[in-house]
This record gives sequence, structure tokens and C-alpha cells, in this order.
Amino acid sequence: MLHTLPLLPAILIVDDEPFIALDLAMAVEDAGCLVVGPAGSVGEALGLLASSRVTAAILDVNLSDGDVTPVVEILVARGIPLIFQTGAGLPPSLKARYPELLVYAKPVMSERLVEKLIGLIPQV
Repeated sequence: MLHTLPLLPAILIVDDEPFIALDLAMAVEDAGCLVVGPAGSVGEALGLLASSRVTAAILDVNLSDGDVTPVVEILVARGIPLIFQTGAGLPPSLKARYPELLVYAKPVMSERLVEKLIGLIPQV
């Protein structure tokens, strides 16, 4: 009989501040999840979404190549839970389209964000 292991949640991290991204990655691993990324730009994040399994995401809003809206649109369309961690807040257009999304102002303890995000992942 073949036994398969359950898939660990795969958390996409998108933040252009390396120390914050690293801290988030360590918190994701400590929570027993897989890290996707981290991506420091919208382009990198879109590439990861095209090539990786993603269960949930933690996103910064303003990245080196623009705001994170294209990434959000894909995640929302796929029904993937996400949380924002930002120093600037959401752009008005993003806030108007997705008022239910959770936004945390930097600095936030990474463990708290990861714990909250894991609680949003549907259990199989």
C-alpha cells in the first residue's frame, strides 16, 4: 500500500526589505510550512505564482517595481488567503476592491502574521 504524506502549506513571501523577508521566512519554517520566495518585486512574485504551488501569502504593498496589485488579483482569483504587512497602507483602489483583506502596519512580529495566516488556510 502506498502512503502519501500530506502537503505542507506553501507560503509566498513578497517583501523588498531583505531582513523582513528573511524574518518572515524563518517564522514560516518554524511554523512547519514551506517558504515560496521570498520575492522582492512584483515580477519575481508573478514568476513564483506561475511556477510554484502557493497555499497562502504575506505581501508588502510597495515593491521595487510597483505596487503589488497584479499579485493580489491572481491570489484572490485563485481563492488563496493573503495578509498584507506594509508601512504605507493599501492603495485606495486596492482597498476599495478588496475591503475584507487583512492589513498589518509594519513593524509586526512575523510569528503573529504567520499564525494569523495559517488560520485562514482552509483545512483539507
